[in-house]
Amino acid sequence: MLVAPAIGLVAALDPRRAYDLSRFWAIVNLRICGVDVASTRQARLDPSRPYVFMSNHASHFDVLAVVAALPEFQLRWVAKRELVDIPIFGWALRHAGHIIIDRSNPEQAIASLRAAKAMMDTGISVMIFPEGTREGHDHELLPLKKGGFMLALETGVPIVPLAVRDSRAILPRDDWRIHRGTIEVVVGPPIPVERQTREALMASVERFLTHELDLDEAPRAVERR
Repeated sequence: MLVAPAIGLVAALDPRRAYDLSRFWAIVNLRICGVDVASTRQARLDPSRPYVFMSNHASHFDVLAVVAALPEFQLRWVAKRELVDIPIFGWALRHAGHIIIDRSNPEQAIASLRAAKAMMDTGISVMIFPEGTREGHDHELLPLKKGGFMLALETGVPIVPLAVRDSRAILPRDDWRIHRGTIEVVVGPPIPVERQTREALMASVERFLTHELDLDEAPRAVERR
């Protein structure tokens, strides 16, 4: 929280430097908490081009783990509107150029995603938790929201799915105690979006997550609304 004002101020001068500061903050927090991040890539990624990264979401530590697993990328997060109301942190979140989505206003949410296109044209990647929230337990994948897939289709930017494992063991939901351990991040191959439907892309990401997270139950139906 103490770093948030510095990040916001640096972002006013150079958003990329502000993200570098955020990345440094994330690495320091992981080390202080005794958390290691082990990442595996299933295909080569081009650091000079943008991607739409999509990950499951089970713990607050997912954010730190993803940042550590993708050190060569400038990431901007798609964040829910409620986070802006957090003192200091919310101010820094908005001023650092992250994409704020008001889920109660579908038209505004879509407009915010479209506004991300100009940012992505400069080589910045977007990070999305398509479930929209942290799932109820380790062996569940919530229906995927369509917004991020629409953004990928409209911009032509490939989707890269990420499977974050064991983050809930580090920080269980509704618990403040942090446990030492290792978070695994599996970075999947880019999924081209050309000549693909939204439903096909959503199914591809869901299959990847279901397989890499070793979920017991069959894939859940993706959101169609």
